[in-house]
Amino acid sequence: MKSLFKNSVIVILLSGATIYLPSCKEEATPPVVTTSVISDITFTSASTGGVVKDEGGAEVTEMGVCWSTRFPTILDTKTIEGAGSGSFTSIITGLMPGTVYYVRAYAVNSAGTAYGKMQMFTTAIQTAGTVKADFPGGERYGAVSFAVGTKVYLGLGYNSDYLGVRDFWEWDQATNIWTKKADYPGNSVSGAVGFSIGSKGYIGTGNSITGENTNEFWEFDPATNTWTEKASLPLDAARSSAVGFSIGTKGYIGTGTGFSEDDWEGYYYHLNDFWEWDQSTNVWTRKADMEGSGRAEAVGFSIGTKGYIGTGIGWGEESWDGDYLLDFWEWDQATNVWTRKADFEKSGRSGAVGFSIGNKGYLATGRSSGSTFNKDIWEWDQATDVWMKKAHLAGTSRKSAFGVSIGDKGYIGTGYINEYINEFEDGIFFLNDFWEFDPEELNVLPDR
Repeated sequence: MKSLFKNSVIVILLSGATIYLPSCKEEATPPVVTTSVISDITFTSASTGGVVKDEGGAEVTEMGVCWSTRFPTILDTKTIEGAGSGSFTSIITGLMPGTVYYVRAYAVNSAGTAYGKMQMFTTAIQTAGTVKADFPGGERYGAVSFAVGTKVYLGLGYNSDYLGVRDFWEWDQATNIWTKKADYPGNSVSGAVGFSIGSKGYIGTGNSITGENTNEFWEFDPATNTWTEKASLPLDAARSSAVGFSIGTKGYIGTGTGFSEDDWEGYYYHLNDFWEWDQSTNVWTRKADMEGSGRAEAVGFSIGTKGYIGTGIGWGEESWDGDYLLDFWEWDQATNVWTRKADFEKSGRSGAVGFSIGNKGYLATGRSSGSTFNKDIWEWDQATDVWMKKAHLAGTSRKSAFGVSIGDKGYIGTGYINEYINEFEDGIFFLNDFWEFDPEELNVLPDR
C-alpha cells in the first residue's frame, strides 16, 4: 500500500486497519557549502577551496570548486576533492594570464548540487616590450609598414595636425637607427596595406588626401631607394582600411571599405572580396571571397601557405559606430578555400595590429566596443587553433598603430589613443613610440 504522507511509516494492525506514524528519518536536502577566499594568484593558477558545513541529510559524494570566465557550474572546469564534509583546498591551474575568472565551491549529494558564493579574481599578466628609438617622423596614426630582411619600413598616415603625409622611413634592427628614404609617390596617405616579397616591399590601396579610395599599387626597392608603380587593382576594387599579406611570390589584398556612386550622394560599404597579385606577371586575379561578413580595419597575416583574416568592424547593426567583429578565417592557397577558425577571445576588435612569428599569429592593441583602447597581446597557435592572452604591451594602449615582424621578433609603434580628460572633453593623443616584442621571453612565466 502506498503511503499518502511523506516521511511516514505504514503500520497494519491485526484488525486489518492501517495507521500512519511519523518517521524519524528526514528527507535529504542539498548540502550547504561556502567558497574560500582566492589566494596565491599567479599568471596561470590560483588557490581557493571551500567548506561543506552541512551534508543535507545525505552523504556528500563529491566536492570541489568550479570556474569559468562567466557564471561557473560543474559543467565547466572543476576540481574534485573527495567526499564527505569539512574544509578542502583546491589549486586551480591551466588559466590564461591577464584574465578575469569566476569561481565557486560546490558539493553534491542525492538531493542535488549546491554552490557557495561566487568569487572573482584576475590572473597576473606580464608586461612585454623593449622600447626602441622613437619614430623620427613624428606622431601619427594610420601609417603603413612592411619588413625586408632585417629592416622595418614605415610611412604615410596622418600626423598630429591631422594632415596626411607621405614620408617614408627605414629602421635598422642591428643599429636601432631610423633613416629617411624616398617619399611615397602615390596618392594614398592612410589606410593602405603593406607587405614584402623577397627583397621588395609593396604598398597598395588606401585613402587619398582628398578622401577618395585608391586602387594603386607600388613597389619599393630598398637597394636603390626607388619606387616603381605596378599594375593597379581593378578600378572597382579601390578601397581603404583593407588587409594585405604575402605568401611566397604572391601578394594578397582583401576586405576594407569601398565607395559607390550609384546615387547622387554615394555611400561607403564594407568588402569581403580577396585579390591575388603575381610578382612574376604583375597581374591581379580575384580569388574566393572571404566567407565572413564585409569588414574594415581587420588584421591579417600568413603562416606557411595559409593566409588569415579576422576581427575588424562591420556595419552597425548593434552599435551606431559599427559592430566589432571577432570571427577569424583561414585561406588555403592550394585550394582557394576559406575555413573558419576559433573566434578571437572576449570581444571584437578594430584597428588592431597583426603579424606572425613561426607557426604563431599575434594580434595586439586596437579598439573594442565601449570605446576601449587596448594594449593586450594575444597569440594564436596554428597547430591547436587556440587563442591565448600573452602579455600587455609596456607602452600605452592604442589604435591604428602598425605591426610587423622580423625573424623571431615583433614590432609595434605609432597610433593614437582617445583618453578621458573630464566629463565634457576627451583628448586624442597621437604616438610615435616604437616597441620590440619577443615571444620567447614569455614562454616561461615567472613565479609570483
